[in-house]
Parts: sequence; C-alpha cells; structure tokens
Amino acid sequence: MTFVDVNILLEVIQKRTRAKACEQFLVNDRAKAISTLTIDLVMYFIERDRLAWEPIKDFLGSFSWLPLTDADAQWAFMNFQGNDFEDALQIACALREGCSSFATLDGTLSKKYGQTMMIDLIR
Repeated sequence: MTFVDVNILLEVIQKRTRAKACEQFLVNDRAKAISTLTIDLVMYFIERDRLAWEPIKDFLGSFSWLPLTDADAQWAFMNFQGNDFEDALQIACALREGCSSFATLDGTLSKKYGQTMMIDLIR
C-alpha cells in the first residue's frame, strides 16, 4: 500500500500546477492510504476556501483511512529534528501500518526520510 501525502491531494483538489501529474499517479493500481490527519488538513482548506465538500468526501473515501496513534507521535518527536512535525507524524503512521512507499511532492521530505522508507517523489 502507498501512503499518499496531503500535498498530493491538495494539488488535485485545488487544481494547482502539478495537479495533472498527481492525478496520473493516483490512477495506478496500487492500494493507497491516507491518515486521519490528512482528512483534517484537507477539510481545513475546504472550509477555508468554501469548496463543495461532498465531492471531496467521495474523493477521500477512495483511500484507506489509517489512524494515528501514541506510538506515531512518539516516533515523530524522536525523528522530526525540529522541522516539520507533520511530515514525521505521517511517515510514522505509514511505517507502523506497513505501507510499502510514501508518495509526496515534497523534495525535502524525500531527502529527510528516504533512508527510512521508499519515497515516491511526484514531479
């Protein structure tokens, strides 16, 4: 299963510049997952930008939803190195759940955690 970073979902939902590449990645046959934190972050932008939430709810429903745990938070505190706790929390969740890879647009995340798990950097 591939864990999908929130930046990929927001790229598609908000029709940003790399939306096409993200959409192409999302149509592959691999099972995909997001965390409950991802849902919260997406819904923040939906509410902020006053977007219709029903189609986005359906889009989010196409992913497996993974919970965050105390262990994820502890791993994140040990590994975030003072920069971008959210990334560390998502990586922790993906590792604990046994995801085979982590898809993201974030080159910094890729460099930071590329030795920890396989990172699919979408360009």
